[in-house]
Amino acid sequence: MGSLCRSCAGDVPPCDGLIQDHVRSTVAAVDAEAWLVDGFGAPHALAAKSMIGRNHEGQIVVLAASVSREHAELKQSESGWVVRDLGSRNGTFVDGVKCQGRVTLPPRAILKIGDVPMWFLAAVVDEPAPPPTMETQTAGGGLVRYAITATGASELCLVGGSETTTGGALLARPAGTTAWKEHALAPLEFQLLRTLCARAHAEADSPAAARGCVATKQLARDLPWQSKYANEENVRQVVRRLRGALAEAGADGILAVVPGRGYYMSCSVTITGAPPR
Repeated sequence: MGSLCRSCAGDVPPCDGLIQDHVRSTVAAVDAEAWLVDGFGAPHALAAKSMIGRNHEGQIVVLAASVSREHAELKQSESGWVVRDLGSRNGTFVDGVKCQGRVTLPPRAILKIGDVPMWFLAAVVDEPAPPPTMETQTAGGGLVRYAITATGASELCLVGGSETTTGGALLARPAGTTAWKEHALAPLEFQLLRTLCARAHAEADSPAAARGCVATKQLARDLPWQSKYANEENVRQVVRRLRGALAEAGADGILAVVPGRGYYMSCSVTITGAPPR
C-alpha cells in the first residue's frame, strides 16, 4: 500500500493509553480492499465489509476503553466507501464531524473511533521495490545484517539500521537464485528478530539445546513499545506476527519457544555486515 507523508501521518497521533498491539486487523493483506493506518503508522487491511470494535471476531479490533464492542461498520459500495456508527457510546467521526446514519467517505479521511483516530485510505497502491541497497555482498550505510540459515528452500537475510527503535527488512530468495524479495518488518517485529539473531550469533558455540534463548520478560522490557505497560502477552502477540512474516518468507518454524522462559532461533545465524555497536 502507499505510505503517508510525514505531515499527514502527524495528523493522527497515538491514542493515550493505547499500545500498537491493541489495534489489529483480522483481514489478510492480500485481501485488502482499503486500509486504516493507526497513530503508530501501522496499516490495517479492510475487507469490503468490515466491523470495527473490541469484538475479536470483527475485522478491525481496537482494544480501547472508548471503543464499543461493535462500534462502527465500513462497507464498500458501487459509489464508494460508507461508514455507519453501530450505536456506540462515544461516536464515530469523519474528519471531525460526528456520523449521523451512513456517511460516504472520501478517498482519504481521518476516521475517529471513540477516542482512537486513524487514517482511512481507499486507494491501495503497490509501490515498486527500492533499489537493491541491501545486497548481502557488502556492508555499509550503518546497516546491520544477519544471514539466517534455515532448513528449507529459502535463504534469508535480516537488514536494517543500527537504531533500536526502527523497523527493517527481511530479505528472502529461493536457494540457488539471485533475486531477493523484501518483506518489510515493523519496529517491534524487526527488533524482536534482531534481538534473537544477535543472541543466537553470540551463543553459537553454546552446547545448550536452546542456545540463544532470550527471556520473555527481557523482551517485554527492551523492545520499542509505545507504552511502558507492555507485558508478556504483548510479546506473544509480536511473536505471532513475526512467525507469520517468517512463514510468508518461506521460513516457518525457525522461531522457537522454551515454555515459561523465552524464545530463540532454531537455526544458525551469522553476521554478514557490520554488527550494531
